[in-house]
Amino acid sequence: MIRWFLAFSIALFVGFLFYVNLNNDRPENLGVTDGLLMPCPTSPNCVSSQSLVSDDIHYVAPIIYKKVALDIQLLVEQYFLNQGNARIVISEPGYFYVEIKSSFFGYIYDVELYWPESDSVFHIRSASRVGYSDMDVNRNRVLDLKEYVSTFQK
Repeated sequence: MIRWFLAFSIALFVGFLFYVNLNNDRPENLGVTDGLLMPCPTSPNCVSSQSLVSDDIHYVAPIIYKKVALDIQLLVEQYFLNQGNARIVISEPGYFYVEIKSSFFGYIYDVELYWPESDSVFHIRSASRVGYSDMDVNRNRVLDLKEYVSTFQK
């Protein structure tokens, strides 16, 4: 009986890993369109500073900066690269897109940052590719980044 349970558990785990690997394709519609990042899906595995403020599940405040936008963008890029599990996909003045891979299950998160030219904030969108809920991984990522950026502005 224990052997069957163990075999079933292993098969279930392998199937889960296969499912995660199959559904980890990069979304095709990322980027900035008319000054907006792609909206979050209805599932709670995404946060965005461009969601409605009344949307408690998806909204996070944009990050305010006081220095030159390009300097802050380079600081943010370095922040993600120092984590060791990030891969820069696009880096151009005013827009940054990075993929972050979780160490255990291999989930991939898409993180986009957008610096509007006429503002002193940058907008962020962080979303999981797989699953329904992310247990606030994306929200905590944004809050950690906000804290990191604020330490360099004092």
